[in-house]
Amino acid sequence: TTHKKFVPMIKQNPFSIYDFLGYFIPGALLIYLYTFIEYLGSINDKLDLSSFLKLNSELQIEKVLFFVILSYSLGHLLNFTSSITIEKYANWKYDYPSKYLLGFNKKGVIKTLNIRRFILAVILFPVTVLDLILGDLFKFKNFYTRKLDDFLIETISKKGLILINRLLENIELDNKIKGLKNYDFFRIFSHYTFEHSKNHQFRLVNYVVLYGFLRTMTLISIIIFWYFVYIMTNQINGFVNYLQLIIIGLISYVFFMAFMKFYRRYTLEGLMLIAIDKELIEIEE
Repeated sequence: TTHKKFVPMIKQNPFSIYDFLGYFIPGALLIYLYTFIEYLGSINDKLDLSSFLKLNSELQIEKVLFFVILSYSLGHLLNFTSSITIEKYANWKYDYPSKYLLGFNKKGVIKTLNIRRFILAVILFPVTVLDLILGDLFKFKNFYTRKLDDFLIETISKKGLILINRLLENIELDNKIKGLKNYDFFRIFSHYTFEHSKNHQFRLVNYVVLYGFLRTMTLISIIIFWYFVYIMTNQINGFVNYLQLIIIGLISYVFFMAFMKFYRRYTLEGLMLIAIDKELIEIEE
């Protein structure tokens, strides 16, 4: 009889760190930012933070419970929306991290542009414009879309093909390294590495938490940007100016770069676990 090696998994709690960083904190932050902006518009004197804090200092159980539920629910909405906007834009423009890390070329952005992607680019205006200026012209994108060196690319690709061929024994695949480009291979890689690398599970989860949080923060900063635009165009109050728009736009792009950084790191961690897996060695017949 053969005994399958038991790999203990990390314990799952009903509420994890992702619930706080991914849902509760973004939801609570957006609520507080909205109330703070409204407070700024209602005062005529200089800003007094103590007076603003006093407005929200009453601690009542029913209010706290309502705030927690509202923040958590809003956080879910923000998280999902960021996944179909921020992450979609990143994958459309740069492709999945697993692809550009392995040096697979992507078609030009203009060639893949359609009406839905154009609308998405408009919605994410501060990020798309700054990504064009700073990312493309000033090469900031090299910080978060840099490919691996040729040795690592070859090692990961060869071992990846071995893994896929072992899992799909009766299916003929392109055994060339570039053949991986045609498959959603990282979905298989990520499940394999998470199941077989107990020492790296916590790090993988942390990367998911971080890039999810930063993705949502990018969306929140864009929402604030458009809210400022709304205030300016409707001449509501007078505390918003172009400098503040530029600052919030820069903040949104910094959050976007941070999201891309940890999105890349999560993928890189999975690819490196494939590279160092001693079991993925081609058996010569």
